[in-house]
Amino acid sequence: MPVTTLMASILNWLRAGYPDGVPGPDQVPLLALLRATPLTEEQVQEVVRNIAEVAAPADIEDPITRDDIEASISELTNHDAGPENTARVAARLAAAGWPLADLSGE
Repeated sequence: MPVTTLMASILNWLRAGYPDGVPGPDQVPLLALLRATPLTEEQVQEVVRNIAEVAAPADIEDPITRDDIEASISELTNHDAGPENTARVAARLAAAGWPLADLSGE
C-alpha cells in the first residue's frame, strides 16, 4: 500500500472513530498507536497536524497555529499512554474498521 494511501486510510479511520475529534485522554494512546504503524515519525506528525488543522478553523477568535500543533505533538511525545489506554483507543478505532488487534494486545 503506498504511503499516501496508507495515510489517507489512517485519516479516514480516525475520522470514523472520532467524528467529533480526539479527546484529550485519547491523544497520547493514539500517538502511540500511530507510531506502531509503518509511518515514519514525520508522517505521524503530518497525520496529527492534519487532524488538528481540521479543528483549527472552529475557533476564529483564537485559531490553532502550526506552532501550537508542533508544541502539542512535542508535549504528547513525553507521556506514556499505558497499555490499558492504548487497548481502549485501539478498540475504538478497530470498531471503525482499523484492524489493530495485533497492536492492542487483544
